[in-house]
Amino acid sequence: MSALPTPARPAAARRGAGADPCAGVSLVETMVALAVGAIVILGLAEILANTNATYTREEAFARLQENGRIAAAIVTNAMRPSRSMDCKSLAMHTLLSGSSTDSLSVKACALLEAGCTGDSYLGVDRPLGFDNSQELDDKDTYELPPAIAGNISKRWALGDVLVAWGIDSAGIPLDGPLGDGSGDSDGTGRINLAWTPTSPQVDEIGVVSNCKYAHVFKVTGPDPADTYVEHDKGPGATKANAANDLKVTSVYQGSAPYNRDASDPRAVLYPLIYKVFYLCCVHDDALQIAPGVNKCRPGSEDFQPEDSWPSLCVYDLQVAGGQSDVLVPNVADMRVTYSGDIDGDGALDFRADDTSPIPTAAWVSGNDAWSGVRSATVELLLTTESSSGATASSRPASSNWPPNDGVSIDDDTLGAAYPADRRNYQRFRFDVALRPSTPWIAGN
Repeated sequence: MSALPTPARPAAARRGAGADPCAGVSLVETMVALAVGAIVILGLAEILANTNATYTREEAFARLQENGRIAAAIVTNAMRPSRSMDCKSLAMHTLLSGSSTDSLSVKACALLEAGCTGDSYLGVDRPLGFDNSQELDDKDTYELPPAIAGNISKRWALGDVLVAWGIDSAGIPLDGPLGDGSGDSDGTGRINLAWTPTSPQVDEIGVVSNCKYAHVFKVTGPDPADTYVEHDKGPGATKANAANDLKVTSVYQGSAPYNRDASDPRAVLYPLIYKVFYLCCVHDDALQIAPGVNKCRPGSEDFQPEDSWPSLCVYDLQVAGGQSDVLVPNVADMRVTYSGDIDGDGALDFRADDTSPIPTAAWVSGNDAWSGVRSATVELLLTTESSSGATASSRPASSNWPPNDGVSIDDDTLGAAYPADRRNYQRFRFDVALRPSTPWIAGN
């Protein structure tokens, strides 16, 4: 007889006696799952926060580096032609002055002493920079024209000051000899140009040069639509120029090597570039005027690093007759030292990296050594805004930056005025060779 099949066991028996067919996950299992999930979420949130903070810092640091490169390029380009008067350096023009055929004359009150009197303002003995220990509004110390000194002193926050001036490389040839037939005998005639000029315009400073002589004057007319410029006194009691006349026509009718080209004896008219770089203060997107500049001065009771930023400003004589504008934000400090020859023997007697003494602008002025300055070293301290700064608080000044001994931080060190904070800082250093004292063409 065959065996009967074993009947299937009930489902309840398979689950065990007393098992609830609706039973799910236990409370303990739920709590464990929630704890594990919370740990994972917290870990992901921390990773996200760190990633975001890193991105913010790196983005701010990238902007810092970009600002530093832009500031260095602007300052360098402005400094290189300093004292340039076309084919000759200012030093050679000055060397030849003092005779009946003076090589250089200045006929622009904006660049002369107060009241448009005194000797020519431009000269090799005039400062190309100023130390932050000097008073900006003290013209006797700074030897800046009163209007320029007054404009900057209201806006200067901290750091050193740089003065850069020389000809713009874009010159316009004269259309024949100087003058147009009227007033030629005393050099008061119009200056005819070979084509319609784009600059210099009315109220700008022009330089006319034929590589032997150079004359600086204020353009008084007409508008750039015409192919000539004028250089007479302004109306009424206002003087546009120290005198009506430039050199007489014959000065610009010589032959080679005094003219640019033996076959083309025309002189060339250039705009004069005159810029003063300094650190200003920006608050609520507005350039501050004293006492608002104290918001950017470390140590001042009004110091507000959270919402006020020192920036690189420039006073440009070519902009609306001279005014200050912001160039690059978050430039925290600027320091300038100089290299040059103090005794005229051609060898360098002081160098930008010297520490005893430190060749600052004040030291160069005190030793009457501006005529011997050959180059400058510029240090810029760039910073990020505090909201996107470093993870740890630290001072921006470094003990291994000059003029320190590697242990302590000298008061003249870049960034020494700033306390420790959580912003990122970076130092930019560059050397600029200025125009030499020798001529650039054969002959004098």
